[in-house]
Amino acid sequence: MRYIPTFCLREGMVLAKSLRGNDGLLLLQQGLPLKQSYISLLKCNGFQGVYIHDRLSEEIKIKTIIDDELRNSAAKAVKNLYVQSLSSGISPSMADDVKANVHNIVDEIIENRNIIVNMIDLKSYDNYTYYHSVNVGVLSIVIGVALGMNYTDLYKLGLGALLHDIGKVFVDKDIIDKPGSLTAEEYEEVKKHPLLGYEYITDANLNLPISGLISILQHHERIDGSGYPGKLTHKEINKFSLIVSIADVFDAMTSDRTYRPGMMPSEVMEYLMGGAGTLFDQELVYLFTRKVAAFPLGTCVLLSNGLTAIVIDNYEDCCLRPKVKIVNNDANPTYLDLKNDRSLSNLTITNVVKM
Repeated sequence: MRYIPTFCLREGMVLAKSLRGNDGLLLLQQGLPLKQSYISLLKCNGFQGVYIHDRLSEEIKIKTIIDDELRNSAAKAVKNLYVQSLSSGISPSMADDVKANVHNIVDEIIENRNIIVNMIDLKSYDNYTYYHSVNVGVLSIVIGVALGMNYTDLYKLGLGALLHDIGKVFVDKDIIDKPGSLTAEEYEEVKKHPLLGYEYITDANLNLPISGLISILQHHERIDGSGYPGKLTHKEINKFSLIVSIADVFDAMTSDRTYRPGMMPSEVMEYLMGGAGTLFDQELVYLFTRKVAAFPLGTCVLLSNGLTAIVIDNYEDCCLRPKVKIVNNDANPTYLDLKNDRSLSNLTITNVVKM
């Protein structure tokens, strides 16, 4: 299977993964040949793209770090908690639902700890907030597992990551969803959300571990002191927060928003690597590049020799040099191992292409 942006979809392509709408109900079933009406439905629902089956990618088997049912369950739990925060307040049962989902996510990631994360997301614009929260939780726990954290710390890390943006419910929705650039005044309002969220969730008496919630307050801090709200420097920032900040940036920058298209994972990975040691903790960025694919399986790429290829395997210790299959000649495909074949040392990936 491989990922195809919505604007590249054509009739007859076969859906490789089921899609769910904003209410969590099944929208389109896996194995369904796409019709133009279905493609229009996907566009109307704001989906960035879908996974398809085709001859080009038939050998690629993408293993997910957590299954779709758990991911949807966690997003629903986050949504319920966020929505109730604006009306009647969070009930203990809602908090328990979030906690149970975090435990389940930790369990699955520990079980799948050797999988390199292929983080191309099938979320729509409208459910971005909730699935973003789940993705940040997943990515944070992946880093925590790579660090060798114990189960209790993984749970605390995941809980804070899942709730990191809860303060945004107290910021004017018109500012959060503004399609253009924010004014200086609007940006100052947005910068209040870490403190608002932290104060709200710690005052709610929900029997949540305070040490795990610090990333709600600190996830926008940067190690050079350029972040907010406290302009903290490296040693002043909690380890959980250092992790969540990386996961938050990666998922946010790879996601389509109303005001800009999402960047490719490889582009965001280069941004994180460039900011290692100044904006982000260097060791954590290094671990992140080992556990999250810069070029997810099924990505079509342009090589420096002008040929087009599809990524079929990734390596933890060399995220920018995967194994690829040349697709210019379908009759006799050629496989290139950019990491292990020394004769290919001058061959690089220059771009991601839409096919």
